Amino acid sequence: MLGISIANNNRLASLFYRLMLIEAYGTGVPKIFDSYKKEKVKPRIETSDNAFKITLPNRNEPGIDTQLNRSEKAIVELLRQEGRIKRKEVEKQLGISQSMAGRIVRDMVDKEILDVRGQGKNTEYLLKD
Repeated sequence: MLGISIANNNRLASLFYRLMLIEAYGTGVPKIFDSYKKEKVKPRIETSDNAFKITLPNRNEPGIDTQLNRSEKAIVELLRQEGRIKRKEVEKQLGISQSMAGRIVRDMVDKEILDVRGQGKNTEYLLKD
């Protein structure tokens, strides 16, 4: 499935092609959609009479709620309200065990969704900027 591309500046487009800065004309849109195959949120295309716009979801943004499981979404929502939380609050809010709460917040830290402040009982979790 190849698209159609019309260059505004043929000389510049030809130069970029020879320098391997661009690929064959009309291959970009299919490659974009291929790269989002495994994502839950897909690119959106809007068209008008003489143009189109593709909106690409940010796959690198850790706060995209569609990429989080139910427990992680609840923790993110709690953090949006409170600003910072402790593991004990996660246990209480989600009604889960200490070990489960610890595992969830550690996973979220590993996924770079949360930042950690402090140690031991004073450990707090914040949403990563």
